[in-house]
Amino acid sequence: MRALVVYESMYGNTRTVADAIAAGLAETWEVRVVRVGEVTPELLEELDLLVVGGPTHVWSLSRPNTRRSAVQAAQKPDSTLRVEPGAAEPGLREWLSSLEPHTDATAAAFDTRMPGPAIFTGRASKAIARRLRRLGYRLAVAPQSFQVSRANELLPGEAAHAQAWAEQIASVARVV
Repeated sequence: MRALVVYESMYGNTRTVADAIAAGLAETWEVRVVRVGEVTPELLEELDLLVVGGPTHVWSLSRPNTRRSAVQAAQKPDSTLRVEPGAAEPGLREWLSSLEPHTDATAAAFDTRMPGPAIFTGRASKAIARRLRRLGYRLAVAPQSFQVSRANELLPGEAAHAQAWAEQIASVARVV
């Protein structure tokens, strides 16, 4: 069974979560992790599971202006942030809008966001899940968030949380 983990990442947190998800799936699935800008149509062929995730920007998926702001924040003289390759390029919002309907695969959605109630922080995973359902994907599990600090660092235990979530997906997706 083939799984693809597609991610968008500004500072590396979402990439770290994507890698942990792949590790959780790898025991029972053939898994590939790909940055959203590197997804090809061939990678989506004969796919059994698509896991998609990105950072939460202004309560939802990133936009060109929020990606620009993230890059600018990292360029400030006192910043400790490092921008991921492709961070300023089109992201999940644009990629999901370009996908063709796909009715024979299962999917899951995740995001990274600040701690707190979603009403205050937003959840990109909800928008990702909604778009995947519209494209015909069946969601294996509810969308999941992984927490980052105000300093944009993945909180302790979140990579392990992502791996455990993926193990849950692996068991559920085989029967969905």
